[in-house]
Amino acid sequence: MRKFLQKTLPGSVMVLTALSFENPEPAPMPDPEIFIAAHPKDYFMAPVAASPLKINGTFGELRSDHFHSGIDIDGNTGQPVFAAADGFIDRVRVQASGYGNVLYVKHPNGYTTVYAHLDRFSSDIQKFVKETQYKRERFEVDLHPADGQFRVKKGQEIGKLGNSGGSTGPHLHFEIRQSGTDRALNPLLFGLPVQDKVPPEIRDMKVYFLNEKREVLTSKPFPIQRQKDGTVGVANEVTYLGAWRVGFGVKAFDKQSGHRNDNGIFAIALYADGELAYQWRMDQLDFDESRYLNAHVDYAARKRYGAWFHRCFLLPGDRLSNYTRTNALGSIALSKDKPVKILLKVMDAAGNTSSIQFQVKRDENMEPFVGQPYQYELPWDAESRIDLEDFTMSLPKGALYENLQFQYKTTQDDSDGMYSSMHHLHDNRTPVQKYFEVSIRPRNLPPELRTKAVIAYCGEGRPDNCGGAWRDDYLVTKVRQFGDYCVMVDKDQPTITPVVFDDDMRKKSTMAFRIRDNFAVSGSADHLTYRGTVDGQWVLFEYDRKRDRLTHTFDGRIGAGEHWLRLSVKDDRGNEAVFERKFLR
Repeated sequence: MRKFLQKTLPGSVMVLTALSFENPEPAPMPDPEIFIAAHPKDYFMAPVAASPLKINGTFGELRSDHFHSGIDIDGNTGQPVFAAADGFIDRVRVQASGYGNVLYVKHPNGYTTVYAHLDRFSSDIQKFVKETQYKRERFEVDLHPADGQFRVKKGQEIGKLGNSGGSTGPHLHFEIRQSGTDRALNPLLFGLPVQDKVPPEIRDMKVYFLNEKREVLTSKPFPIQRQKDGTVGVANEVTYLGAWRVGFGVKAFDKQSGHRNDNGIFAIALYADGELAYQWRMDQLDFDESRYLNAHVDYAARKRYGAWFHRCFLLPGDRLSNYTRTNALGSIALSKDKPVKILLKVMDAAGNTSSIQFQVKRDENMEPFVGQPYQYELPWDAESRIDLEDFTMSLPKGALYENLQFQYKTTQDDSDGMYSSMHHLHDNRTPVQKYFEVSIRPRNLPPELRTKAVIAYCGEGRPDNCGGAWRDDYLVTKVRQFGDYCVMVDKDQPTITPVVFDDDMRKKSTMAFRIRDNFAVSGSADHLTYRGTVDGQWVLFEYDRKRDRLTHTFDGRIGAGEHWLRLSVKDDRGNEAVFERKFLR
């Protein structure tokens, strides 16, 4: 049974600390080659008519705040998309962002396939979706047809490839999931026609100086060289490092035969003196763990330079299931008497492998570690709370990946629309796994503006509305990143700009509007909501959030003659814009 100790650090921060925190027991894991061979290779066909498929994004690829849960298949808008095997439509969803128009097909062998960013569905499914949208008077819907209502055969067209939702270009995002657990599986392990005989490319490395808890003290580049035969190595026979223990990071990408694209790799293994010290592989993914990407990568390097480095060691709070639980967990102890032989292997899902070998030894001159001044010590494995006169912050257990020497300060800013000090919460280069609560007491806020007050994140560009609800004299919200926060007021209505609209719409097939707000949205704030009517009756406007665009396609519901359009748009604080105009059909 665990015992808990409550202690107070200088500055009134309360920490609830567990005196023991168990690491998962080391467990053997089959080699990646075994995972590659273990999946059925002849059950699923390619969901688009191309052989070989051109892959623009691989499973497990590093993305912002998440691992990629499928493969991105290159294609053109309107290209047919086919059911990969017999089954029935289990779910249909329409979103303004995210997956956009997406279909889930359930198969009798225990798998479900997912087809996202579709331009549109097949005619029978499209009719079902549109009727439901009009019945519910909303664009975004999440539908679960009765089993067998829409049966599909292998190779049957179920939609058209597109660019809906959060997609940045036409492609099909394709997934294979376990139906019972909803766990995503790597589609490249199922025998799809992908030609890949090119090994991954190791482009860069870093070395991290670690303490006994595998927390990072500092890091620096670990120079590598490309040899004449195309392999990579290091300049010296032995590299000396001024640390007791180190971990490594690698920047690596996969290439596909005949297709120039930097894709994600499948697996990494690191051996120290012939013994497996670290292994990561992406044969499957638990969606609840996907944000642990921010522990897996060098988050600070990503934020500063846009560089994606895989850590080849585990931070203490990294609970991702895709690692082999070795005894070392990637931490390499150094000796000044004998060098450690390191072998780092990188593999793609086709089994192609690249590697680098080198030796490291502890330098007699140890690297100096000079920490920055800080105000609070926040543990990763316990709750923390900072209580100040005008500010509180509550971090749940597991919100951090390693103990944090937390920097906090306030500055005064008399800019128009600000009603509190600027609270500087450490920096935005330190990742946070879970939402945490922030409370700020405003100053000089007129009572009539209380309903318009928000906690704002002030980074680059326009501020983020993070929402906020009143708790006594404090405005309270939940956020998931460190940075600069203050209380601001949002009393400006959104803007509605006609893109395709005039008084005479008789020769138009669509009408479209651009809608925008003065704040971006994050935290617990709501996105823009809207409602469009013609002659008082609700009409469907499709919302493409990445383009800030509403589009209505004329489909015969609006007859010939003169009509009255009313389009209203509201933001998170209830500010409303209205566009009203007559038009002819």
